[in-house]
Formats: sequence, structure tokens, C-alpha cells
Amino acid sequence: MVLTIRWWLHACFEIEYEGKKLVIDPHDGGSLGVGLNPPATRADYVLITHDHYDHNADSVVAGDRTLVVKWRTGEFSLGPFRIKGVKLPHDEYEGRLRGFVVAYRIEAGNISIVHLSDLGRPLRPEEAEELKPVHIVMLPAGNVYTLHPRQALDSAALLDVKIVIPMHYWIPGMQLPLEPLDTLLRYAKKWRVVRYDSNEISLGLEDIPEQRTLLVLAPPGQGAGRHG
Repeated sequence: MVLTIRWWLHACFEIEYEGKKLVIDPHDGGSLGVGLNPPATRADYVLITHDHYDHNADSVVAGDRTLVVKWRTGEFSLGPFRIKGVKLPHDEYEGRLRGFVVAYRIEAGNISIVHLSDLGRPLRPEEAEELKPVHIVMLPAGNVYTLHPRQALDSAALLDVKIVIPMHYWIPGMQLPLEPLDTLLRYAKKWRVVRYDSNEISLGLEDIPEQRTLLVLAPPGQGAGRHG
């Protein structure tokens, strides 16, 4: 069964599976910077990883029947999605500076996706074991407020993941003091890099590559296709 992933800028993703849409960490667009739009979708379910303004704008994508779940740990289901939430620190001081986030593992059919939120220090082996098995990880790559890009890639490797989708990095118009994607790419010499000219990708289990791959989605509104 095929699922579709859409990137709505920053840490916001939509996963569509069996006709249902799950949105993670929606933002309002304007609070990120100039000319950046909110997610152009309506969710059946919303997951919020933590209560920071650039991650918690659930009203932007929620309708009257949308179910919103905020920083919930443990195992639960939302429609066709099976989910596990794992509490992680938002900083290198075990949460004493910025508090905690909840990383979510989302299973849609036979594909497992992890959204690492604003993880603030390298993932530990025991935390990686809680989140496995993983096919795809949504990885913070902007350094400020989250992991250094080298630490981010090390954390992805600890998860034995094959696809990394970078998120939470600087793009033109953004006012948050984040690093651009190029910073992450400098540390990804051993990774295959595939760039899409679209903000979405559809795939099934047979499309998961053997080689570790950085899959870079384009901001919404660009054309279709891939290269790399």
C-alpha cells in the first residue's frame, strides 16, 4: 500500500494513507518569516510534538472533526496510523533549558516513519531501540535549537534508517536563526542525496532503497520531479 508524504515547511509534514491525513507540527507561516505560508491542507488527525509556536498551530489545519493529540507518549492509534510517542529532551541539558519534546513513530501499513521533533542532543542507543524499526526519519537539520547536523546524521545512523528527510532548517524568507540545508550536506558525504522538485513523495515498501539516502523535498508550490 502506497503512502504520500508532504512537507509544509519547517517541521510540518502531512502523511496521507488509506484516504486519511495526519499532520505533524503545523505552523501559521507568518511566525516563521516573510512570505512563508501555512500548510495548505485539512487534517483528519494532528500530532503536536511540543508547545512551541512554530510547531503547535493545530487550528490552521484542524476542522470540526479533526482529532488533535499533543505530546502524548506511549502507543496509540489514529485511524489507520499506529503511533508510539517517546519523550526526548529539547536541549543538551536533559530538558532543563527548553523542556522536552515527543518524537513520534508512525506506522502506516508496513512503513514506519519517525519524526524527531526538536531533539536537542544526540539520540542514545536505548532511545533508538524504542523508536525502531524505522524506514524513514524526519530529521532536524538547522543546528540552532536542535542537533548539530553531524549529530543529526549520527542519530539517523543509530536508527538504521534508509531514508532521511531533512527539516527545521533555514530557507529564504525565514527569520529564525537556523542553518541552511548546505550545512547538513557538508557532513553527508557518505549519503546519497536525492532532491525532489516537489514538496511530496509517494512510496511503498518496495521503494525503500538499500543505500542510505537524504531525500530533500522542495518548498510547496514548486514543480514535480526528482534529481540526484
